[in-house]
Amino acid sequence: MRPLLYAVDFGLKGLLRQKTKSLSITALFALIVFLFSGIDFMSNALYHETLKALAFQPSIIIQNVRAGRQVPINLVDVENIAQIPGVSTVKGRVWGYYFDPFTAANYTIVGDSGDLTELWDLRETLPESAPSHTGAQPMKSGEALVGEGVIKIRRVRPGGVLNFQDYAGHPISLKVRGTFSSSVSLWAHDLILLTEEDARRLFGLDPGSAWDIAVYVPNEFEVPKVGEKILRIIPGARVIATNQLKRTYGSSYGFRSGVVLSLNVTCLLAFLILAYDRVARLSHEEQREIAILKAIGWQTGNVIRLNMLQSLILSLTGFLVGIVASYYHVFVTGAPLLRIVFAGWSVLYPPHPIPPSFDISKVFGLMFLTVVPYIAVGILPVWRAAVRDPEEVFRS
Repeated sequence: MRPLLYAVDFGLKGLLRQKTKSLSITALFALIVFLFSGIDFMSNALYHETLKALAFQPSIIIQNVRAGRQVPINLVDVENIAQIPGVSTVKGRVWGYYFDPFTAANYTIVGDSGDLTELWDLRETLPESAPSHTGAQPMKSGEALVGEGVIKIRRVRPGGVLNFQDYAGHPISLKVRGTFSSSVSLWAHDLILLTEEDARRLFGLDPGSAWDIAVYVPNEFEVPKVGEKILRIIPGARVIATNQLKRTYGSSYGFRSGVVLSLNVTCLLAFLILAYDRVARLSHEEQREIAILKAIGWQTGNVIRLNMLQSLILSLTGFLVGIVASYYHVFVTGAPLLRIVFAGWSVLYPPHPIPPSFDISKVFGLMFLTVVPYIAVGILPVWRAAVRDPEEVFRS
């Protein structure tokens, strides 16, 4: 143990003699790790949040499509779909997006049909709306439960009023009954929960239609067969299974990660140039240090091990700095540099901070792809310098 400590101390002193070079290498290494790990942290965290949100979604979503665009769907076939073997529940859903011209934000409006209580937790309510011993009080017409993002951007509190316009331009005033947060941040941040009647009035949906139809199938293996039977009942409908949504979101976040990674190719090239520079040559000062060590009795293997130890100290320090900085940037500050790419186009994004979720195996994989090559590429030039005659090095 003591020889190792002596070696570390000697290696650190050697690095401190070249502070500028050592700090430059560490900073560049940290920057590369920061960029690539940040992309992985962000995409992985958002994808896991998406999977959590999809866990609350129905097994099948039925949409009515005209000219390639989704339009309201008639509810006349709900009873027929409910008779399909394997289907437990069928219900029309009233929801949509509302653009707020005052804040240039897009809110998600959902008509509460009584099946959303699993997703949200009341944080602050009016006294007359407080949860009773039997659970949350039912929504009343003219009331709204809003997400934390809406509270912040509209600067309202429970008891305040939100003024909207319906599809025809008529004003609608909603009293903020309370705020809530959800276990799924992507779901709740920009969410406004209304009664189903108020949501229909806002979007102009008549009682016989909905925006889509939710079908719940307890046995996931029966979903494909149920989907086929739904298409026989409603020809031309778009039938979306939850598994399809998972694959779509996975591809979407993977594509966005690739776009950002492609923009960081310059940093990767800088790292490759740095590695090539270490392979190609050593500075005259480094060659002199190796010659001095050889002259006082060091073996070639000892010199190589010292160089590997110094490379390990530099690369591991840069790697740890990059990982910690990336973690802080993504999960503490909310990833301001990456969120606009991953989170979407609305000014409302998931709340700060993003729930931590990352794969430790990917961290070790990134370390293997950065630290190990950097250590390895330094062996050959050090060996070349170590096998030279020290007297020849001094004379040159």
